[in-house]
Amino acid sequence: MFGYVRLHKPTITMGEYEQYQGIYCTLCKRMGKRYGLLSRFTLSYDMTFFALLYMALEEAGPDFCPGRCSFNPTKKCLKAQNTLATDLAADIGTLLAYYKLKDTLADEGFGKRLGAGLMLPFMAAARKKAARRRPDTDRLVAEMMRRQAQLEADRCASIDRAAEPFALMLQALAADIATDERQQQVLGRFGYCLGRWIYLIDGVDDLTDDLQKGRYNPYIYARGLKPGEDVSDTRTYAVHTLNACLAECVAAYNLLDIRRFDGILRNILEQGMPHAQRRAVSGEEQKHEQRSL
Repeated sequence: MFGYVRLHKPTITMGEYEQYQGIYCTLCKRMGKRYGLLSRFTLSYDMTFFALLYMALEEAGPDFCPGRCSFNPTKKCLKAQNTLATDLAADIGTLLAYYKLKDTLADEGFGKRLGAGLMLPFMAAARKKAARRRPDTDRLVAEMMRRQAQLEADRCASIDRAAEPFALMLQALAADIATDERQQQVLGRFGYCLGRWIYLIDGVDDLTDDLQKGRYNPYIYARGLKPGEDVSDTRTYAVHTLNACLAECVAAYNLLDIRRFDGILRNILEQGMPHAQRRAVSGEEQKHEQRSL
């Protein structure tokens, strides 16, 4: 999807990096097995994080074994034999990718629409398969994306309202992996704050481009920005809300009973995401970064 929920490589240990890479590679393979080769191109760091969090809460671990990269057989990697979490992440990621593709067709320029149009038949078939496996999730994602599209069509000038559908969607997705009521409440809050952060940092990252191309961005309407106007003050303005979202994510995470991968998850939450935020706020590109590990 967005790719902001990512590791901070300079501070991760070698062992933790290999575990992360093993889950990333397992998710890639499960997506290919469940939805075909092209589905692997929709693989994201966000869904890898979701799989990691799910595995961290499960009683049974991932049960790693040696494996090799499907795209580069000479490259060794770990492979998780317990694929419950990666299968769920693959299903959710496929549904999100399909509805994101629909959004691209509605909002982007000719070049991106052309690419999205070519991918749409394949992703529509993948979405049908994922919807059969997760009908409730499909309905949830479709409804929240519909609400998001309506707010954008109405040129909503409230940053809070604009971020709400995506935040509520991640709230429901995160709460769904809970095993008891307390965990459900904590995961729901965690997912809500994470979804809000992702939506808002994406808005900050796209701010200059959206302003130039006349696309919707909540910060443009909330701040009354005009084409060609300097956006540095708006980026600074966004930092306070983004920091609050990150702080609440960490606070909620601290209430969870994490069985494994705490070092990896904290690296993402406390270093990787703040690093991505700093880059977005400074105006450096995030979307076109290389996604491979």
